[in-house]
Amino acid sequence: MIAFLHTNKVHIERFEALVKQFNPNIETKHFVNKTILDDALSTGKTNTTQFNKEIEAIRQTNPSLIICTCSTFGSESDKHTDVQRIDKPIITHLVENYTKIGLAFTANSTKVVSEDLLLKIALEKQKSIDIIDCDCSEFWPYFEASNFEDYTKNIAKNISKLESQVDVMFLAQASMEGAKDYLTDFKKEVFTSPEFGIQELLKTIQIL
Repeated sequence: MIAFLHTNKVHIERFEALVKQFNPNIETKHFVNKTILDDALSTGKTNTTQFNKEIEAIRQTNPSLIICTCSTFGSESDKHTDVQRIDKPIITHLVENYTKIGLAFTANSTKVVSEDLLLKIALEKQKSIDIIDCDCSEFWPYFEASNFEDYTKNIAKNISKLESQVDVMFLAQASMEGAKDYLTDFKKEVFTSPEFGIQELLKTIQIL
């Protein structure tokens, strides 16, 4: 069984569909804690105690794999050997294959965590990279209001301005995935973490 930790219930349907896409026989459980992200956004830092309590509760269900789908809690996930962060597989791929990496984000907390992982993996692989930030944080209120159309459209507009400056664009949060629908004329590749992450993480427990 795979257990997911989300910070918004809107992600349940997407990740459930992704798991079934690769293996329809896998059991899943979804846990949602919006408060931990709200607190991180308001304070500028993650609450380790809150996160650990949530993970401990999930462990009681005896999952084969725990996946945290919120990039803001990537560093917290790294503190646990049995918790995988959804963004690590794609970030590893980006570092291995590109140099000028565009990083689009709507939560400043995610920006810091994603940059840290990009730089850490680049150091491990002894590769020099440039990170070009695409700050879309002004559009986060649209997501909070469940106005996903304006949220993703405006993210796409910001990204379009950076086409000539990047080799690739990474949408750092799962919530941003819909922006790809408005980037059909964008000439650089655009990557998100959900599909790439699920496919790679399922392989780690040999159930693909």
